[in-house]
Amino acid sequence: MRDYTYLNGARFSINNLFRSLRFDIDRLDMSWVDGEKPEFTRGLRVVDNDAANSVTVDGEDADNLIYSLTYLYSKEDNHESFRNATDAYLTVALETKEFLVSNQKKNPEGKSEAVEAVIH
Repeated sequence: MRDYTYLNGARFSINNLFRSLRFDIDRLDMSWVDGEKPEFTRGLRVVDNDAANSVTVDGEDADNLIYSLTYLYSKEDNHESFRNATDAYLTVALETKEFLVSNQKKNPEGKSEAVEAVIH
């Protein structure tokens, strides 16, 4: 697998931060020399391996994504349950474009749908 990709003609280095059962989360860092600075220069890429889809996020969404992963990790007892909870969170986050786990849609019982399995 190569360690770079191109977005809008700019080359980005790829650093894999996390791999769950379904998703990969990569950090994208760009270095450009000439020309106009692109709008997207640094952020995260979420790759859905089941749907063959990828989404790039930056700024506040990227911060919320990292915060939410840290939150989920602190709530789980082992690596496998963290991976399962992350898959549930990312499935909802990619559908709703809401990357802060505490802001995600609540189910009728008042629990966040993505972290329902996380809260013990």
